[in-house]
Amino acid sequence: MAGVPVAVSPSEGWDGNDGPWSTFALGFGNPPQFVRVLVSTTCPQPWAVDPLGCAATDPPDCVSSRGGQFNKNDSSTWQDQGLYELDQELNLGYTGNGDFGLDSISLGYPGSGALTVEHQLLATIASKDYYIATWGIAPRPTNLTKSDPKEATFAPEDSYQSLLSTLKQSQEIPRLKQAPASLTLGGYDASRFTPSNLTFDLADDNSRDLVVGVHSISTVGSPQKLLPTPILAFIDATVPHIWLPLEACQMFETFFGISWDASSDLYLVNETTHQALTAQNASLTTTIGTNTLTPEVVNITLPYASFDLQVLDTYPNVANSTRYFPLRRAMNDTQYTLGRTFLQEAYLIADYERSTFSVNQCRFAENVPADIHPILPLNATNGTNGTNAQNSRHKHDTGGLSAGITALVAVLSVIIFAIIVAIVVVFWRRKLNGKALDRSQSDPDQSDHVPELQNEIELKPELHADHVPPPELHGISTGPLEMEVEVAAAEVSGIKSPRYELHG
Repeated sequence: MAGVPVAVSPSEGWDGNDGPWSTFALGFGNPPQFVRVLVSTTCPQPWAVDPLGCAATDPPDCVSSRGGQFNKNDSSTWQDQGLYELDQELNLGYTGNGDFGLDSISLGYPGSGALTVEHQLLATIASKDYYIATWGIAPRPTNLTKSDPKEATFAPEDSYQSLLSTLKQSQEIPRLKQAPASLTLGGYDASRFTPSNLTFDLADDNSRDLVVGVHSISTVGSPQKLLPTPILAFIDATVPHIWLPLEACQMFETFFGISWDASSDLYLVNETTHQALTAQNASLTTTIGTNTLTPEVVNITLPYASFDLQVLDTYPNVANSTRYFPLRRAMNDTQYTLGRTFLQEAYLIADYERSTFSVNQCRFAENVPADIHPILPLNATNGTNGTNAQNSRHKHDTGGLSAGITALVAVLSVIIFAIIVAIVVVFWRRKLNGKALDRSQSDPDQSDHVPELQNEIELKPELHADHVPPPELHGISTGPLEMEVEVAAAEVSGIKSPRYELHG
């Protein structure tokens, strides 16, 4: 039913080798094979981990730690489209290939009554750069070939991108309890944030559209400047880290007493440093605007707990699981990125029909019911006359989502280890205390659909392991892991593709 919020419950699994993070459940193929996924605001299709993603040399729990896997050979409805390079976060060094195909996608576990859609484009991946499967919800179709775009362009129909979910969680202000993720598309939860009243325009590059001007990063209380000059940065829920200029990272090193590890390219934190940082309990305020000069700004404050993450020994070049500070050294301005760490405390609302978005400080309170509102389409007739989604948001408009709206609301917020990333998407993670992760699962609620989405992206033919992406491309680097298996690619647009390798 258009205009009626539809909940997509989280899996209640806690996954990832750099968090961990709360995930959602998707079923791929017929019969459905269920995997746990993280939401991506930049990827336009879902990815599932291929059986080739876990080798005999990997730990015994590899499949489970990666959220499960999808074996396309066990699906009666898989239609292979060929092997292509994954073109997400390439500028950050992420690499990998995907075997793309058409198949069914189910939202949630059996018995949940969730939506199942047929003939949807998805990919199976082996690369460990993208350790957990990805639920790509970026509103644009995918073009799998340059030779004849009309023949191989896929725009989701009755897509999973149409789902809406309410936020049903209680949080402790000290943020010492975990809270599950929540996903909403086409609306927002007014109970979850303090409105910023500042509207941003989506950038022209639809693969890097959520760009903000970062004016400053400073400590709360006794202000300490941690960003030497303003920068333009991309908000990306796909990646966990915050990528800043080297000089800014060095300021963080001095203030927090953290050290960069050249092998892993991470700021690893030992127990002594962790105790000192916990006692210091510094909060950081990131001041952003529509550009680097505007006087109209939004302040997003993150407590130290938002930076207190854990990296596992399955992460490239990390010998033993340890705490880490999710800051990365950017090589150039194409890498300036605000990832899930930033979005733990920022509620992001993106309205793709109007090409606008907003970033708001998350608000946490106990026992406050969700207050879900749809983002009205441009042709709304309930008194708003299709006013800007940001204004509609503050007026608490109600009304249905027409077949023409493509409104995604991304919410990313935390309860110390909880992230709300949404569309409205909300990611939650829990703090590790040296205990095993809880991977219990609960059923998602029912779902609905929205119409075809617009804009186009091209996936390039597969490149081999020795390929080094040029700096102008987009993405995060964890370093490639070796595992090569030859896979015969299927025909696309009547042209037989050469054989490529699906890398682990």
